[in-house]
This record gives sequence, structure tokens and C-alpha cells, in this order.
Amino acid sequence: MKTKGKVAFLLGMLALTAGLLLAYRISERNSYLRIIRANWQTDLPYGCRQLYEIDSGKSFHGDGERYHVFLYDERKEQPVLEDGSLLSGASKERVIEILDSLGADKDWYPYFEKVTGKKIYRKQDGSVMYLLYEGGERKLYVVEYFL
Repeated sequence: MKTKGKVAFLLGMLALTAGLLLAYRISERNSYLRIIRANWQTDLPYGCRQLYEIDSGKSFHGDGERYHVFLYDERKEQPVLEDGSLLSGASKERVIEILDSLGADKDWYPYFEKVTGKKIYRKQDGSVMYLLYEGGERKLYVVEYFL
């Protein structure tokens, strides 16, 4: 009887562990990064968790502003972006303007002097996405403006 109980306990623990791992993988794959990939045809690596988000609210046409901050796991693949020191003053001002209009918490604003990587995506309709990466902190800042 004791052996059956031990086997049942071990099988239960194994099933629980497998379920938790599966739930983790599903949540990782269903993060906002999937939406970014679809909207901007970019290939950001998974392996991060969302720390902060704010948006301008629901819109029938999908226009508006969105802001997300992600933290990458140091053991996972990191985003590879262009040299962040090349970010123009106008781009910095535009990012701050978008974040201010969202009413984002200033504690979550990017530290531009720490940005090691950046990429700017533009669409023909005037929509724009700024990716800013702080390599030392492993934080990815995603600022989107949709028209």
C-alpha cells in the first residue's frame, strides 16, 4: 500500500510540474511580444517578462499610443539592435512626448544615457515604434504610436 501511495504521489508531482512548465511556455509565447511581431514584422527574442504597460485606451481604428517595458532574463537571448548612442535628440523628444501624453509613470521612462541599442520602425501611414534597450539592465522599452 505504501508503494502505491508513493507512486501516485510521484506521478502527481510529475503531472503538476509538467503542467506548470506548459503554462509558463504558453504565457511566454502569448506575451505582448507576439503582437509587436505581428504589427511591426520584427523578430524580437522571447525570454522576457513584462514589467510595465500603459496605453491610450481602446480605439475602433486601432490608433493610439502604447508603452511597454520588458526585462530580459540574462540566460536568454537578448535583442540585437543598432547602436543606442546614435539616437537623435528629436527621437528622444518624441518618445518623451508620447510617454507624457500617456501619463506614464516617470520612474518607468527610459534612461537615454544608458540606452545601448535602438531601432525605429516607421509605417507609411505615419505610425512609429521606438525600441530602446538598456543592455546593462536588460530592459527593453517599446514605445508605439499608431495613426
